[in-house]
Amino acid sequence: MRNALVYCLLASALFGADMRNLRVGPAVGTRFALEVEKTGLMNGKKHLFLFERYSGILQLDQAHPERSSIQLDIEARSAVLKDDWVSAKDAKKIAETAQMEMMDSAKYPSLKFISTNIVFKGNGAYEVRGDLTIRNVTRQVLVLVNEKDGVCEGTAKVKLTDFKLKPPSALLGAIGTKDEMTVSFLLRPGA
Repeated sequence: MRNALVYCLLASALFGADMRNLRVGPAVGTRFALEVEKTGLMNGKKHLFLFERYSGILQLDQAHPERSSIQLDIEARSAVLKDDWVSAKDAKKIAETAQMEMMDSAKYPSLKFISTNIVFKGNGAYEVRGDLTIRNVTRQVLVLVNEKDGVCEGTAKVKLTDFKLKPPSALLGAIGTKDEMTVSFLLRPGA
């Protein structure tokens, strides 16, 4: 009994009494998006995918933000193409290519992010480094986050080739996809 009390006091001292576990997931006014820029004949165009299903846990230490952490699980098959500049037929093909070929959602149903380091930069700005796993390939990414009134908005740049993926192309390369994509989100932890 005494050892249990010592461990609880030690854990409280190490992790702070302000540590809270908050759930992250889809809610009204939130989004988790992926922007893919085109090249060649479609230069200047972007595909916008919104992920409808994702979940995570934010361990938040308000007194010591650097002790905070986040884990996210994003369902690959929940990516919905939101382009209004492609035909319905093309939109279906693009969405299937993203889900079934690029993310290989049948074999790898989710993308995962686990933070490894959080640095508070002041005025609600954070740099979050973490491990992103796509198709069983894990790479370190930097996520820039701004928090205001409990709402977290952020972006990260991700290269397809870092995850051993070849940017898709068509018409013998006349239409292509940039290697670098932008992940963006607006989350309300606890919502």
